[in-house]
This record gives sequence, C-alpha cells and structure tokens, in this order.
Amino acid sequence: MATRGFEFAYYLDGSNHNLRTLDWPVVADTAGYKQGDLLVMSSSGKADKAATGTDGTVFAICQETDTSSISSSVAFKVAPISPHQVWKCSTDGSSITSSIVVGYTDTVTIVDHNTVDADGDTGGCMMVHESGTDDDGYKIAYVSFHVTNWFGGT
Repeated sequence: MATRGFEFAYYLDGSNHNLRTLDWPVVADTAGYKQGDLLVMSSSGKADKAATGTDGTVFAICQETDTSSISSSVAFKVAPISPHQVWKCSTDGSSITSSIVVGYTDTVTIVDHNTVDADGDTGGCMMVHESGTDDDGYKIAYVSFHVTNWFGGT
C-alpha cells in the first residue's frame, strides 16, 4: 500500500527520541488538512499546504486526520522538520530517475503536499537517502530536507 503523505522514518544520527510537536495555526482551507500533509510557512505566520516546486520553505508535517473545511482560527499539531530527520513518502512514479543520485542530489522536489516527484531534480529542497517499492508498484522515497524555515531556510 502506498503511504499517504509524509511520515517520519528515522533520525540520521541513530537516536530514537520522539518528534517535537507544536500547536500551530493553519491557513483556511476548504479541503481541510490530512495526516502527512507537507506544510510551509505563509507570510501571515500560519502553516499552509506545500505546492509544487517548494524550494526551501518546508515547515512541518500535519498530524491531524480526517478534517474538512478549516477556518483560519484552527491550530493543528505539527512536527517541525529539521535536516537530521528522514521522512518516508510515496512518489509519483515506478522508479526514481537516474538524474536523482541517492545521497547527492539535494534539489529533489514534490508534486504536491503529499507526493515526492520521482524525476523532479531541480528547484526542490530534499535529498533521497534510500527508496523502496510499495504494494502498488510505486517507489517510496526516504528523504531529508536540507533547508527548512527554522533550520537555515531563506
């Protein structure tokens, strides 16, 4: 089965402490937010769903589930992403292209707020550490975000 959005996998330093979560306000969204949604910081200081080509503004993973229309006054549990964390997510393809070199290419991008682009190797802010295949034949990528808002982002 494919993963649904981004899911914490492990720390690069081998530690096993829990992720820190925060209650953070989100931008109003008629579709709502789901567990695993990749979020970015908006100019209003609220979290919003990441869009294609997010290039260093990655902020957090939404921890809520099954929500519908959200007003701007709602806060969700989010986990700030840091460069020493690895996250698992489905990709949009059955293979990761040869232009994405595991452990080297640091410009891997997303298709949307819950899918890694299997051949998107420009303009992004992720590096692939390893990959696997899900039950549907799609690649699962294990990625770290080398640039985030709170940890060296611009």
